[in-house]
Amino acid sequence: MKVLVVDDSRNDRKIIRYNFEWHGCQVVEASNGKQGLELAAADRPDLIISDCLMPVMDGFQFLHEIKKFQDLRLIPFIFYSAVYTGSREAEMATSLGARAFLVKPMRPEELWDEVGRLLAAEPAEAAQEQKPWREEEFFKNYSQLVAGKLEEKVRELSETNESLLRLNGELERRVVERTSQLEAANRELDMFSYSISHDLRAPLRHLEGFSQALIEEYAAKLNHTGKEYLERLRKSAQRLTEMIDALLELSRHSRGKLVRESVDLSLLAGEVAAQLARSQPERKVSFEVARGMMVRGDARLMKVVLEQLIGNAWKFTEPRGDEALVEVFATELDGRPACAVRDNGVGFEMNYADKLFSPFQRLHAQNEFPGRGIGLAIARRIITRHGGKIEAKAEPGKGATFTFAV
Repeated sequence: MKVLVVDDSRNDRKIIRYNFEWHGCQVVEASNGKQGLELAAADRPDLIISDCLMPVMDGFQFLHEIKKFQDLRLIPFIFYSAVYTGSREAEMATSLGARAFLVKPMRPEELWDEVGRLLAAEPAEAAQEQKPWREEEFFKNYSQLVAGKLEEKVRELSETNESLLRLNGELERRVVERTSQLEAANRELDMFSYSISHDLRAPLRHLEGFSQALIEEYAAKLNHTGKEYLERLRKSAQRLTEMIDALLELSRHSRGKLVRESVDLSLLAGEVAAQLARSQPERKVSFEVARGMMVRGDARLMKVVLEQLIGNAWKFTEPRGDEALVEVFATELDGRPACAVRDNGVGFEMNYADKLFSPFQRLHAQNEFPGRGIGLAIARRIITRHGGKIEAKAEPGKGATFTFAV
């Protein structure tokens, strides 16, 4: 049996083709009614399975044209559609002479069985001798069908639009509510930061000051153990003050409005390198900064990121002496333009890389490399606020590379 499958969906045609070829049929394909009409006229098929909604010539026009040919009008014609599936469509299909109107999708075996059942039920002679519709009759009914379908789609779109408007109103209400909650939370955070900055730092200063006074004024009355305890107390107060200052700095960089503009990272990196060189003129560190590295971001915050990353590279290359090298260059991160800071310093074990970007997590002892343990956390917070990403790669004794994209 030769089957003509007419459908603008290539996937649907292939599914039907493989199904019927598996049962021993010869299948010919067309993507619209015009092509289907040409193929049917050139080589008469034994069965036509057609979609309804197609470009150039849809299924109803295709069937109407087929019925004009004496040698083609008796070919069993089955509609198989997912769009025109109402009773009016099925009624018009039957009036035009279609054998059946099947609704997509059907399982392959189910479609094969249904087509076999329809072919086995031969129509009456009266139906076989049915005359094709006159052009004016066809276009009148066809126009009414299309108009009805358009009205249905307009109603669906109107209902969808009303639903979207309701959802949009609800979303706007929730946004206003969440914004208000966020503003309140930010105000509370500001008050908390103020409390830390003023209410906690004063007692710590007193603790540190009185500890120092005890060491200086009552040293003769204290034994070695007493002096050691006071020194530890003083250093702990200093360390707690530093941690509070670091948390405040992290909080400050986590809030505030981003001012996005074109930022020259090469220029900023050069400024940071010059500042570090002036701070320790006795050190000889080679800086290599690539030119033309531009990003879209907040210039002030981008400089903070470079200060943290280049500052880390400066610090951890100190054991290299005059061979210390810091490079800033353009690269890619997950397919996005990125900037990288690479050094030939002490490096670290990659097993602990995740700890680097958490506050107060350190991979080296304080007496080896002093610091607050907050710099990389600040850098990641800023990059995240820009919608970007930062990652680290390193090897012990062979330096580290920090790459970020915004």
